[in-house]
Amino acid sequence: MIRWFSLFAAFAVAPLAYAQDGPSESPAGAGPVSGPGLRLSPGLREHTYDPDQLPVFMQADTLTAEDQDKLRLEGNAQVRRQDIILKGDAIEYDQVEDELDALGNVRLIRDGNLLTGPRLKLNMSSGTGEIDNARFFFGLNGGSGSAERIRMLGQNRVRADRVRYSGCACETPDWELRARRADFDYDAGTGVGYGGVLYFKNVPILASPIISFPLNNERKSGFLSPTFGLTSKSGPEFSIPYYFNIAPNRDATLTPKFMTRRGLQLSGEFRYLEPSFSGVTRLSYLPDDRVAQRDRYLFSSQHRQQLTPNLGFNWNVSKASDDAYFRDLSVLGTGLASTATLERSFSLNWQQGYWEAYGRVISYQTLQDPLAPIVPPYGREPQLHLTGQRYDWNGFDVRMDADATRFRSNTLVNGSRAYAYPSVSYPIIRPGGFFIPKIGIHSTRYNTDSYQGAASYTANRTVPIMSLDTGLIFERDSTLLGKEARQTLEPRLYYLRVPYRNQSNLPIYDTALADFNFAQIFSENLYSGWDRIAEANQLTAALTTRWLDPKTGVERARIMGAQRLYFSDQRVTLPGEEPSSDGRSDFLVSVYGALTSTLSGETTVQYNPKIERVTRSTIGARWSPQRLSTISLAYRYKRETISVPGQELIDIAFQWPLAPRWFGIGRINYSLLENRIAEAVAGIEYNGGCCWAFRLVGQRYAVAKDNATTAMFFQLELTGFGGIGASPMTTLRRSIPGYQVINPPPEKGTVFERYE
Repeated sequence: MIRWFSLFAAFAVAPLAYAQDGPSESPAGAGPVSGPGLRLSPGLREHTYDPDQLPVFMQADTLTAEDQDKLRLEGNAQVRRQDIILKGDAIEYDQVEDELDALGNVRLIRDGNLLTGPRLKLNMSSGTGEIDNARFFFGLNGGSGSAERIRMLGQNRVRADRVRYSGCACETPDWELRARRADFDYDAGTGVGYGGVLYFKNVPILASPIISFPLNNERKSGFLSPTFGLTSKSGPEFSIPYYFNIAPNRDATLTPKFMTRRGLQLSGEFRYLEPSFSGVTRLSYLPDDRVAQRDRYLFSSQHRQQLTPNLGFNWNVSKASDDAYFRDLSVLGTGLASTATLERSFSLNWQQGYWEAYGRVISYQTLQDPLAPIVPPYGREPQLHLTGQRYDWNGFDVRMDADATRFRSNTLVNGSRAYAYPSVSYPIIRPGGFFIPKIGIHSTRYNTDSYQGAASYTANRTVPIMSLDTGLIFERDSTLLGKEARQTLEPRLYYLRVPYRNQSNLPIYDTALADFNFAQIFSENLYSGWDRIAEANQLTAALTTRWLDPKTGVERARIMGAQRLYFSDQRVTLPGEEPSSDGRSDFLVSVYGALTSTLSGETTVQYNPKIERVTRSTIGARWSPQRLSTISLAYRYKRETISVPGQELIDIAFQWPLAPRWFGIGRINYSLLENRIAEAVAGIEYNGGCCWAFRLVGQRYAVAKDNATTAMFFQLELTGFGGIGASPMTTLRRSIPGYQVINPPPEKGTVFERYE
């Protein structure tokens, strides 16, 4: 058995390898070692190289030199170069042409890809060649298949005739593409089949003269998987997007969608990303909607740009053709059907040091529901805002907010508002507690226009705002459900003093009663916005206790309680609001517990001691015993008031295994007061293993008062190819807390796959 050639080649190339890598370093900085040595490698690495300069290693049972330039290897023949491994029963090598001719049980491994067949011809220099009756395996995505003939068109391009291909890495794939010809481009990460038919379980499901599919996760131009669905508003829908990979930082998608009841809609999206700016523009157009008897369109554009290191520019512009656009044509599962306003804004932002400022112009298109009209929000044309803040300035925290806005509306009184709010605090924070006194002065000026016969007027308001926030933090070792825990006790007091100012003559531009919760109970104002500043002589008392894991610090349980005590009656109100004369606010209680690693729950209750009734409550629990198994329960109640309608909802969501590979998914949001379903999602999923997954999901959701839409999602997801049908993933992630994908994408391969 002759193996002298490989032994000679190994000794010949060793000095060259050592010269390229350089000397290895000895321990403790003792200087370079005089000879080649072993070095630790953090892992496999790719190296740049010139194929013409790489040494070639050969090995066989018998090696014969037929003449000066030709070698014949027989019996377990191998030819190796850093980028190529070729094996066969016999290999002939022409050194002048740099060509290989392999016969019998041929295996070619190159960049993680494997080709096998009875015979192969290969030019080592150009990377071109061909192999008949071949099978192939791709390392980057696990794809495989067979072909009558494979022609290698270069180092990373392959053309296959009469090909069968599957992107599934299973030994017996459940789907495959059969095509007259297919071109595979490893660098671009794309495959294109000509005259192709897609088979699933040996049943043809899709045919096209040209079918493009991915070889990796890189973006590529071409048709995306077609989608189809069913809605009660538009009937059966079908779309086939085309993706344009314009540049690494720019792309576009063009999507024609046919709706059987309405007609053909064309949508486009363009995205761009530059070092100093980025944005996206979308446009959808439906000519002559057969149901609405008019043209329908939706346009939106968002742009962000950094003009200088301190100066930026943004815009956000959206417009719909009519009020009912989202109710009729909203994208399934995205929750856009309830959209009531579309923003049009342009802003200029500046920041330097302790100062930030912006100027913007903003207006809205209001999409009215005839059965539930809303008051259109004011536009700000323009708004100028300045914020300055500095922390720990000789122990003080100083902040300044100033704003000047022109409010404009087509249906309400117009005017302008300017305010300045400087404040200073002196935080004293220690490991066991904190003490934070604060004082500020809020000064506001209004100028209103004449409206429906009323004269214009000017009004001023200056209000000092003083507060004191203090709390303590105690800790002790404790137990929770038999496990060690660190318990805290955190009492907190917050005193707020704001003198009364008569504000009944001031307009309401952007102010409403704030939601009462644990964050708002420690705020300076009952209202959101600055058109009303409630007088205050009040004390908020709160007590919190927590149980923390002593090793990780994870919060395992928490109990919070808070109430506000009023030392004077309320006199500042919004129009139509009843003033409160109670000496105390509602009582807030919140309880949270992660009883085990799989079961957790939380409840928040708002209790009115005057009427001795719960005015609002939320109770929720979630159980996730294992992957792909979760159940969430929630109950929400809100007592009806003069200005706010009541609400009582039960919400159940789940993802649960029904049988091996079968999963049930669903959510129901039921209104007990209205005795109707606000939203319902129900469906099944099937995990076909490593090759495919199937989903069938139905959804019913409200799009307006007394108006709902029913939609159906169907998707067949083929691993390594894409999804066929309308993807319900947005709906499932939004509707089911803790939802998990039943078939996570396979890990990306490398060029070192199948190394021999």
